[in-house]
Amino acid sequence: MAEDLFDDIEPVDGGVTAPKGFRANGVSCGLKEGGYKDLGLIWSEVPCDVVGAYTNNKVKAAPVRLSMSRMSNKISAVIVNSGNANCVTGKQGEADALRMTALTEQYLEIPEGSVLVASTGVIGEPLPMDRVDYGVEKIARLIKNESNIQNFTNAIMTTDTRQKNFGCELKIGDTPVKIGITCKGSGMIKPDLHMFHATMLVFITTDVAMSRDLLHSAVKEAIEYSFNRISVDNDTSTNDTVLLFANGMAENKPIDAENGDYKVFLKALTELCVSAAKLIVKDGEGANKIVKIEIKHGLTMTDSKKIARAVADSYLVKTAVFGNSPNWGRVLAAIGYSDAKFDLGRLVFSINGLPILEKGEQNRANISKANGEMIQNEITFTIDLGLGYKEYYLWTCDLSYDYVKINAHYIS
Repeated sequence: MAEDLFDDIEPVDGGVTAPKGFRANGVSCGLKEGGYKDLGLIWSEVPCDVVGAYTNNKVKAAPVRLSMSRMSNKISAVIVNSGNANCVTGKQGEADALRMTALTEQYLEIPEGSVLVASTGVIGEPLPMDRVDYGVEKIARLIKNESNIQNFTNAIMTTDTRQKNFGCELKIGDTPVKIGITCKGSGMIKPDLHMFHATMLVFITTDVAMSRDLLHSAVKEAIEYSFNRISVDNDTSTNDTVLLFANGMAENKPIDAENGDYKVFLKALTELCVSAAKLIVKDGEGANKIVKIEIKHGLTMTDSKKIARAVADSYLVKTAVFGNSPNWGRVLAAIGYSDAKFDLGRLVFSINGLPILEKGEQNRANISKANGEMIQNEITFTIDLGLGYKEYYLWTCDLSYDYVKINAHYIS
C-alpha cells in the first residue's frame, strides 16, 4: 500500500488482527502432509456485521453455500481449512461444513449460526473429520489465550509462496479506525465475484461503526477495483470468498451516509484490496512478472473490459511476457477476438510508454527498445483505442514452465 495514500491514513501491521477486538491463529490438524498448519480461525470479541462476495462458478463448495446462507446473521468467527476444498462431496460435505461451524460455536461458547466457514485445496475428497474435530477444539482453546497472524496466514495457504497481510489506520472524525486484510491465492485466479451469492480467500476486518448497507456498498466498490481485476490462469475457483467483518469497537460516530467519513473509509479499503490483489498476481503459480493492462479511450466500458480481459487471459500473451518478447501480434490477436469495437487505424499499443504499434504500423525502433522493457518485473501494456472516453485496467502475470510443473502434480 502506498504510504503516502493521503493525510491521516497510515499502514499498520497485523493483517486481520490489526483492528480492535480481532484475534486469529492457526494450527496443524493433519490435512496437509508434513505437519504444516492447515486450520485457521478469526474471532471477534463482539459480534460483527458481515458483507462479502462469493464465486460465480456454478459449482460451489459446501462451505461457500453454508456461509452464503448466514450472511444476514451477526457473525463472531470464521473457521478456515486448507488442504481440502470440501467441494463436490455431496451431503456428507454439507454435514461436515456445518459440523465445523457447530464445533467452533461450541468451543467458543457463541450462538448457533454465528460462525462462517471457508475451505481451499483438493476438490472431490471428503474431509477427514476426526482430524478436523481435533483441530477445531485445539484452535478454539488456543485463540482464547493467543493471537498469531503468521500462524493464521500459514494455515490458509496452499501453493502460495508468501504471506499476504495488509492493514491501515485512518481517522473518522477524531477517532482512530483500523482496517486489516489477510488473503491467500496463487492459482485458479480469475475471480468472478458477485455480491451475496488453489482458490482466492480474502478476509477483511475493521473496527469501524458503519451501517450494513454502507459496508455492502464499500466492499462492492473495493472488489470491483481490485479482486475482480486480476487474472493468473483464466480459471474461476469453486471456493472464492471475500468477507468483511465490522465489529464497531472503534466507537466512532456511526457512519450512516455517504459523507466524507465514508469516502475516507472507502478509499482506504480500496487501496488495501488493490495491494492485496496485486500481491496475489505477483505470487501467481510460477509467476515472475506482473503486467498491468491499461485500456484508454474506449468507446464503451463494455468494450474496454472485453479487450482488457482478452489480453490479460491470453496464454499466448502470457507466455510472450515470460519469454521477454514484445510480441504485439499476440496482443492484437486477443483484441481482435475480444468481440469489442475498435479501429486498427486509430489503435496505439505501448509497452511501458513506448508505442510499438501505431495505427496499423509497427514502430521497429521502439520494438527494439521494448525488448529491454520486457525484462522488468513490472510491465504496463497500454492499449489506446482512440474512440471515446472509457478507461479500464487489469493485472495479469506471465505463464512459466513452473506453472505447468506445479499444476501437473496438483490433484483438484
